Amino acid sequence: MTAPTQGAAAGPDPEELARRYVRLWNEPDPDRRRAAVAELFAPAVAHRTPTTAVDGRAALTERIALAHAAWVRDTGHAFRLLPGTDGHHGVVRLRWEMVRAASGECVSAGTDLLGLDPAGLVLTDHQFIDR
Repeated sequence: MTAPTQGAAAGPDPEELARRYVRLWNEPDPDRRRAAVAELFAPAVAHRTPTTAVDGRAALTERIALAHAAWVRDTGHAFRLLPGTDGHHGVVRLRWEMVRAASGECVSAGTDLLGLDPAGLVLTDHQFIDR
């Protein structure tokens, strides 16, 4: 049996990164969203969902703005982080749900796998819709 590799948990705190990530999708202010994207994501970020592929911070900022308009601003939903975030060796796994803001009723849920660059910025974001 070998000893654990030193630095396996190095990088940003997975829970804090996940909180910032989910908070971004709820952010109503376009300037704050743009600043949060610049703080969280690498310039060459690749964001993938089952139906969408966007590359780069500008395209991701637009994707988040469209999602915010469709799901948060116009329909009264909110995204929230679920327990169980974890990460190692440059990958963070988080679970989220979209709820009706008025009632808290879950209408959708998913998992994101975030691949980090050496600076701890999100380089890849693969989103899976679980329900």
